[in-house]
Amino acid sequence: MTKTQTVDLLKNQLPGFYSVEQVINIIEMIEEPKGLSKTNIKDIAQCIIVDIEREADQGNIVSYDDVEFDLRYREIEVSDVPINFDTIRECIEKGLSNAFEEIEE
Repeated sequence: MTKTQTVDLLKNQLPGFYSVEQVINIIEMIEEPKGLSKTNIKDIAQCIIVDIEREADQGNIVSYDDVEFDLRYREIEVSDVPINFDTIRECIEKGLSNAFEEIEE
């Protein structure tokens, strides 16, 4: 039973007083909402972004020593930037795992 359903149930009852037991039973029937709010999702995304930025600053996502360049006449062109997708994947997995552990507690 949701909060709205509980309120509707109470509105349809005859006017009068409810015993403490009746009120407790009605409150216990209310289901807690489950899932993530937009704020939760934004917070999770922000934590993942911070982790990825930290890894990038430490040189764990792109190794600048492995970047390849081509020289064409008077131009230097970047021909390959190897990206460590495993590090990015680990940041995402860690962020999501931590978020879901907090939700389950």
